[in-house]
Amino acid sequence: MITLVKLNTLFRISHGNKLDLNKLEVSHPKGEDAIVFVNRSGEKNGFGSYVRAIPGIEPFNAGLITVALGGSTLASFVQSRPFYTAQNIDVLEPYAPMSLEIKLYYCLCIEANRFRYSTFGREANRTLQSLLLPAMTDIPDWTTGTLSEARKELIADIAKV
Repeated sequence: MITLVKLNTLFRISHGNKLDLNKLEVSHPKGEDAIVFVNRSGEKNGFGSYVRAIPGIEPFNAGLITVALGGSTLASFVQSRPFYTAQNIDVLEPYAPMSLEIKLYYCLCIEANRFRYSTFGREANRTLQSLLLPAMTDIPDWTTGTLSEARKELIADIAKV
């Protein structure tokens, strides 16, 4: 039997920056002050654009999870670079250390609850914190080492070419 716990017992939940891309200065991806802008898209890790750093607004740290509360509701991604967010994005910071595999597993678990929400109906911003997810003690064994195994297989496949 899997033990389910509320999302807010696993993660500190904060609202994103609530920024509007059309009010920001777009930056070249390789610009030294380029920051990733995450929107409510369900594609490309939620990537919207690169924007110039905003004085007085610290970007969120890489390694945190973003969750879209509208648009592509519950689209969840682990961000690999520091980032700002659009409106209706929550940011999850684990209370306990988590590997990338475990964070990705929780992203899948969050997204599996999409059916509970609808545009202009029940929205995720009111109930995200109480979403039920497997406890850390019940994460499947197959999550551990998944990325390293995939990397080994890819290297072996490339070597065959």
